[in-house]
Amino acid sequence: MGDSHTCRFCLSYKGLPYDVVWVEFYDVAAAMKSIGASPTAGGRYTVPVIKDPNTGAVVSDSHAIAKYLDRTYPDKPLIPHGTHILMETFETLFINTVMTPSFKLLAVRTLEIQNDVSRGAFIESRLKMFRETQWEDMAPEGKAQQMWAAFKKGLGVVDGWYQKSGGKWIMEDTFSFADIVVVSWMVWWNAILNEQERLEVHASNGGSWARLLADVNAECNTDLGSLRKHRHSL
Repeated sequence: MGDSHTCRFCLSYKGLPYDVVWVEFYDVAAAMKSIGASPTAGGRYTVPVIKDPNTGAVVSDSHAIAKYLDRTYPDKPLIPHGTHILMETFETLFINTVMTPSFKLLAVRTLEIQNDVSRGAFIESRLKMFRETQWEDMAPEGKAQQMWAAFKKGLGVVDGWYQKSGGKWIMEDTFSFADIVVVSWMVWWNAILNEQERLEVHASNGGSWARLLADVNAECNTDLGSLRKHRHSL
């Protein structure tokens, strides 16, 4: 999911070295419990999680991780002073605007790239999450088209926020966690969408999404979510 990439952007922006440990979907809960991670919203074990070898801290949830990194490694803050609530509110608003209307379609796309060992667990969890009984009911053709249209409409709304900011970033000339949130979801889209869908996203709103991805990668000294990457590189 999009959240899993926020840590990599955050750590890279601060110039902190890190190792990525990939975990199969079916094994997330067990892996998180094994390192002493706490469950997140709804009592579920999720990624991302960091384990800081310098302090021994284990931190779950992307926003909590950003706050921890700013507190422990204050150079190049991710969340400008006094904006914690604004950042949380922005993230919720972004998800409700872009993701919520199309989450079922995106879940279907995500299943397409799951390894066989995780497919059963993924289907079970998402059927429960969306209160469906059959996977075929998640995004049948007609509804899938409506969800895709709603997704692109949401992109246009968020692009409007950037246009109104008066600068490159959502906070005008100040790069922040908000921009990382947006682009982290874009990295996920690039991993799960088919080629035509990805091209549509990158071309949307005059190519602003492709530019934003490139700008955040340049700011963080990363190369995540590029169209050059293999589609299945979650």
